[in-house]
Amino acid sequence: MIVEITIQNFLSIKEPAVLSLDAGSSKKLAQNLIALPDKENLLRSVAVYGANASGKSNLIHSVFFMWFLVKNSHNFNVDQKFNKMMPTRQPFKLDSAYINKPSKFEIIFIKDDVKYKYGFSCNDEKIVDEYLYFWPKGREALIFSRTNSKEFKFTDDKPQQKLIEKQMTDNVLYLSRATQLGFEKTRSVYEFIVNDIVINPNQTNLTMHQIHEDKEIKAQVLKILKKTDFGGIIDLEVKKELRKVNGLELKFGNEGAIINPLKETEKEFYDVKFVHYDNNKKEVRLDIDEESHGTQKTIALLGLIFDILKTGKTLFIDEFELNLHPNITEFLIKLFHSKYNEKNGQLVITTHDTTLLKNKDLFRRDQVYICSKAPNKWTELNSLLNFDLRETLSFENAYLNGRVGGLPFIDETFFEAEDG
Repeated sequence: MIVEITIQNFLSIKEPAVLSLDAGSSKKLAQNLIALPDKENLLRSVAVYGANASGKSNLIHSVFFMWFLVKNSHNFNVDQKFNKMMPTRQPFKLDSAYINKPSKFEIIFIKDDVKYKYGFSCNDEKIVDEYLYFWPKGREALIFSRTNSKEFKFTDDKPQQKLIEKQMTDNVLYLSRATQLGFEKTRSVYEFIVNDIVINPNQTNLTMHQIHEDKEIKAQVLKILKKTDFGGIIDLEVKKELRKVNGLELKFGNEGAIINPLKETEKEFYDVKFVHYDNNKKEVRLDIDEESHGTQKTIALLGLIFDILKTGKTLFIDEFELNLHPNITEFLIKLFHSKYNEKNGQLVITTHDTTLLKNKDLFRRDQVYICSKAPNKWTELNSLLNFDLRETLSFENAYLNGRVGGLPFIDETFFEAEDG
């Protein structure tokens, strides 16, 4: 479970932007909270609002960059540069003093009832700083720290960590290399970031896999489709096929990602049919591309969401409402606040859908974040807790009336007649 993410000097984010899933003191909407043993509560979902170009998507991109480096840096060539790969490191460029400053990333999370804090900073060529702390018995303890790229500090398992240190290069995260070399005290952190954080996934194939392999998930998806008026879908038929495809190998060099062909391999593909009744009550099977875009996105999300709820992962999705009716968007968010979320899965979305703010029983103030960015300035991120708002005030009205920022400025003089 994620407690907090902090990003600095990346894309439109100049000063530290903090996305906290640590709940405020309010007792409202207890079903939206994850209760922890030490009386701390975490949020099950967060929605980020803001104008176009305010930096909402950049928040998701920054998490993806962190995820990518953790997952892949142990495979980097010694001369791999972070501004030559995809995703690239992109510092805040509207202040010349920041272009050569490191970008910083930090995540605090809880896994198996242990709290961890992991962070690193990097410029275009190397990891500058890196650190990992944990609280195994309620007290902070250092696993490793790294400064000036090459200077390491270890407080435990020193012989093993010293051996790992000898195999480090400046552009590789210690967390990644140590885990690949079998150091157990970094493994849970590596696996949490790589496996328990899901970002803008290619959802359809995963959903079909979930429906094919898990009868319970299929039953839940069908139940929802029937109860939420998706055009009379009565069944889903999913068949798995193994097809031979040309494999690809991804390597990283100084000029960026290098893709090399591999020998032909087998890959799973899924064929899905949506079963309807015709006017004579006979079954008709439609391909997925014959269904509406909203149906396609919902079916893709449902299997993914039930997997997240079943495993307790955290899902990040940009423009969550795209192709979805507001009632369906609200329904999908409510799944994270419901009895189905027994494993405490979390959802972080960016959205423009202000109708979600109408329902006072959907979000608490600490679950709504506003991204603001003045022209040629930087992204600022604030939850509604940071504003002086009455508990009874409509969140939608506060946002649309400009009381909390995050609205686009429209110069109405555009429509005025020109002189002459």
